[in-house]
Amino acid sequence: MTNPSLHLTDAQAQRLVDGMLSAAEAPAVERHAAACAECRATVETYRMLASALEDLAVPELPADFTDGVLALVDARELALARERRHAFAILGALALCTAAAFAIAGASAWAPVFSSVAETFGRVARAFQVGATFVPHLVGALRLQIIVAAAAMAVPLLIALLRLMPQPQRAEIA
Repeated sequence: MTNPSLHLTDAQAQRLVDGMLSAAEAPAVERHAAACAECRATVETYRMLASALEDLAVPELPADFTDGVLALVDARELALARERRHAFAILGALALCTAAAFAIAGASAWAPVFSSVAETFGRVARAFQVGATFVPHLVGALRLQIIVAAAAMAVPLLIALLRLMPQPQRAEIA
């Protein structure tokens, strides 16, 4: 326990009952549990729970339990393998149909589409290139305006958050 003024966590109380505290942690946790009524009650609750669980009878597993579980695992793996084969077959058929469509239509049918896509990519790349040349200069020129705008948006938010915070109790001076 790092801070003895705090209460034990559930994990610490459980490890104390189970005897699983680290050598460095054990003395502080045991001291705190002995001195704190609330933590002592928590530890006692975990001790009672552990005792009740130890008294429960463990049901016997069927003799074929392991074989049944392994059969279910094998069936699931076979189903997943079958699904993967179907997915690859569908992708292969799609690729084959696409290649056949290209072959049947010929280059003259697909050239305008590819040309249009290439032109669109070229326009987008040019827009990024133009933006990359002037945006840094624009931000540099408008730096003061950006700071003022950010402050104008931040101040009302900070005031609203300040009003949400609990006010400290002030002692009255008589």
